[in-house]
Amino acid sequence: MTLIIVRHAQSAGNARGVFTGGMDVPLTDHGRRQAEALAARLSSQPIVAVYASGLERARETARPAAERLGLQVTVTDTLREAGLGEAEGLTWAEVRERWELGVGARWADSITGAERGDAVRARVGAGLDELLERHRTDVALCVSHAGTITHALQHVLGLPVEQGVRLPVHHAALNVVEWTERGPVLIALNDRCHLDHLDDLDRLDRPGRAR
Repeated sequence: MTLIIVRHAQSAGNARGVFTGGMDVPLTDHGRRQAEALAARLSSQPIVAVYASGLERARETARPAAERLGLQVTVTDTLREAGLGEAEGLTWAEVRERWELGVGARWADSITGAERGDAVRARVGAGLDELLERHRTDVALCVSHAGTITHALQHVLGLPVEQGVRLPVHHAALNVVEWTERGPVLIALNDRCHLDHLDDLDRLDRPGRAR
């Protein structure tokens, strides 16, 4: 099996610089352009199934790719972002003022009402194992969230919850895992070359820049 795991494109929450967690927010216009670029990148791939978190920003990112591939988006709760309780809607600075954050996948365990790291890891790991069983010889696309993808990579690489994976997870970038006879192999991480032209346009469109 080959699994293409993608973080949703830029959302309104991302543009505001706040934690969204389980909040349902749409993509920005820039995010929609990212989703279209992702769809173009994947249009020639032999993908047989498209999965997405039930949150709007993930479904909205997955939809253009599914349409190009002639597929439907299958929603699965195993891919949803971790709920962040009372931190949702707050900035990093505001969260740090209110709670002492932990490390690794347990960084949010002290936030009131947040989903615990070990519960997220168990949910995501079970979802990946189910997809592996369902698509043993297939290529599948999963559109998810930064926190979820971090847990997914931990699961694939066999890392403990406490260790965490210290890396950025870029919007609409490809993370590709291939299962072989020797086990899972991470063959692409944060591949975002299909977004380079959008970055250039975004820089040109920033307020105050000479035209």
